[in-house]
Amino acid sequence: MDTNDIKISVIIPVYNTSTYLSRCLDSILNQDFEAYEVICVNDGSKDNSLDILREYEKKSSKIKIVDQTNSGVAKTRNTGLEHAKGNYLAFLDSDDFVRENYLSKLYDAAIDNCSDIVICNFYRYYEQINLAKPVFYKFRKGNFNKYEILKGLIPDNLIHSYLWNKLWKREIFENHNVFPNMKFEDLAIMSQLIYKANKITVINDALYYYRIRKTSIVRNISLQTQNDYMKAYGLIRLFLEESGEYSRFKRHFFYLSLKVYIVMLSVNFMLFKEQPSLRLLAQNIFSTKSFIRACREDDFKMTKEEILNHNVLSTVLKVTALNTKTPK
Repeated sequence: MDTNDIKISVIIPVYNTSTYLSRCLDSILNQDFEAYEVICVNDGSKDNSLDILREYEKKSSKIKIVDQTNSGVAKTRNTGLEHAKGNYLAFLDSDDFVRENYLSKLYDAAIDNCSDIVICNFYRYYEQINLAKPVFYKFRKGNFNKYEILKGLIPDNLIHSYLWNKLWKREIFENHNVFPNMKFEDLAIMSQLIYKANKITVINDALYYYRIRKTSIVRNISLQTQNDYMKAYGLIRLFLEESGEYSRFKRHFFYLSLKVYIVMLSVNFMLFKEQPSLRLLAQNIFSTKSFIRACREDDFKMTKEEILNHNVLSTVLKVTALNTKTPK
């Protein structure tokens, strides 16, 4: 396909998902839309994911494979952005799959409404019982400006920070190194991406199947992952500070802060089961509360470097922890 004919670049990070990869690739190659490419970035998979990708590369000229050493999903997505040729971008996780009209519905809505971003509904697919449950946003369908969407996005209740249920105009990702090298990289930058859009369209169609795997919950409560969750929260506050929009979204950020505190309180008790120290539990709860308080201050002083280098949770008991404040 000629580069000028590519309307959508679909970016798929791949790491050790050989069990699910064929269904993912079959679903994206079975689209009722023609003008697209599929960029599969193999992130140093140790299973036979790369072999599967090579087989599909032979089957379809739409498949483009980039093979790299293991670098994490954020850098893998950045690699995909470097190779994308389409006017619009879509992101697909390699253990998920999509309906046959996933691209056409999103693209038609983008063109018909001259939108920079289109958001669709999705299914939660529970693989253990083979059940697909549709998830419908409370946010009404229609066309919106960035401020209206951010009111639902920042509290993380009406609009969520998923990359894959959205079609993006390529200009939104003008910097190829958009994603910070951390977990929850999508949550960390979603507000910034939405802020770049002039018009956003929300459609009712459920087009994406998000697979719920047995290992998902366990993976998401590791110490590193939860520290990254707090860093993503801090980067949202930094965005609001740098954009001068904190006063506009102060109430919405408060709701996010409340949610983050409740989530992290639960996480701390889960981690307590692995390391049953009441003093360490108290330290981590205090550290979480201090970080949230620092992020909610009107006179916010933390830099991006400070946020990324600060780990809220620790496995080591610090003697002075209960007498210090989170650095700003």
